[in-house]
Amino acid sequence: MKAHQRQLLSLEEVREVSRQFGLRRPIEAEPIGRGSRSSAKSSLRTPGGRFMLKRRAADMGGADRLSFLHAFQLHLSDAGVPVPRLVRTPTGATAVVGPLGTYELFEWVDGARWTQRLVEAAAIGAALGSMLKSSRSFVPGPHVPAISYHRVGTFEGAAPAIIAAAMRADPDTNEGALRTCTDALLERGARACARVESVGLDDVDRLCVHGDTHPGNALFDSGNVRALLDFDSARLDHRACEAANALVHFGNDPIAGLPHERWRAELDLQRMAALVSGIGHGMGAMLQPRERKALPWLMIESCTLESIVPIARLGRFAHLRADGFLAFIERKTAWIEANAQLIESL
Repeated sequence: MKAHQRQLLSLEEVREVSRQFGLRRPIEAEPIGRGSRSSAKSSLRTPGGRFMLKRRAADMGGADRLSFLHAFQLHLSDAGVPVPRLVRTPTGATAVVGPLGTYELFEWVDGARWTQRLVEAAAIGAALGSMLKSSRSFVPGPHVPAISYHRVGTFEGAAPAIIAAAMRADPDTNEGALRTCTDALLERGARACARVESVGLDDVDRLCVHGDTHPGNALFDSGNVRALLDFDSARLDHRACEAANALVHFGNDPIAGLPHERWRAELDLQRMAALVSGIGHGMGAMLQPRERKALPWLMIESCTLESIVPIARLGRFAHLRADGFLAFIERKTAWIEANAQLIESL
């Protein structure tokens, strides 16, 4: 399969957009080769400091969506939550329309990547907790998306599209084995959704959340969180959904560069416990009992949906074959289900 080409900012774009933001020259621009390939990003060094310039992908929504995202990030920044600070133009705007689209400018944040230490797990939990606490006083307005990976009926009828796409991408796939694995995964996802419904999560208020918390969207320094990055998935959702998604991602062991037989499906309970404790510390209160009961089942929904959506569309999960990757996710969700009581008590 051919990878999507990473979008880059041209020198002409950098010159024009930096002029509109009022940046002083000379400007040194360096492409950033991380994150979404559809959003072009560059690091800018200027006499006034260092910045990150981003051209938003065309499918990221229009002006109303961007207005909500910027209002939320500014609210969090003003409240002391570690997020990159948006830069305004001389006229006070937080975005400009340039040669090829809409552009944002952020103050640069130095930091290191996640190294799986317990102190970092506690710190990311505290950062999420402070975000959730600050979000309670944020008024999102009418254009906030109210979506969630917890949706009744999500997994019903999904198997044919997944299997057909996987077979197109890799015709040598064992279709029978893939079907068995996919059916087991979707059935577990449906059971998890029903368990979430049974604990009454819908009776808990929703608030604005990050929506895509994972190690690639956080920067650390000496065990502290320097910044939560990339709020493009921010939305109105249950805070338990935010916590469960973070538990999956920060409880995982990396699989990049490893042969699939060495992929570890089990999550790290110590890191997960540190993260949950950090969330409580950041919020100033622990999650409600019904939220904690929902966590393992939301985790199953989260990692299942995150896996099947790109495979149903493209036949693979990034460069990974569907058969091997879905078998891994099936083992992971089975482990979560078997350890649900432990996760509820973290």
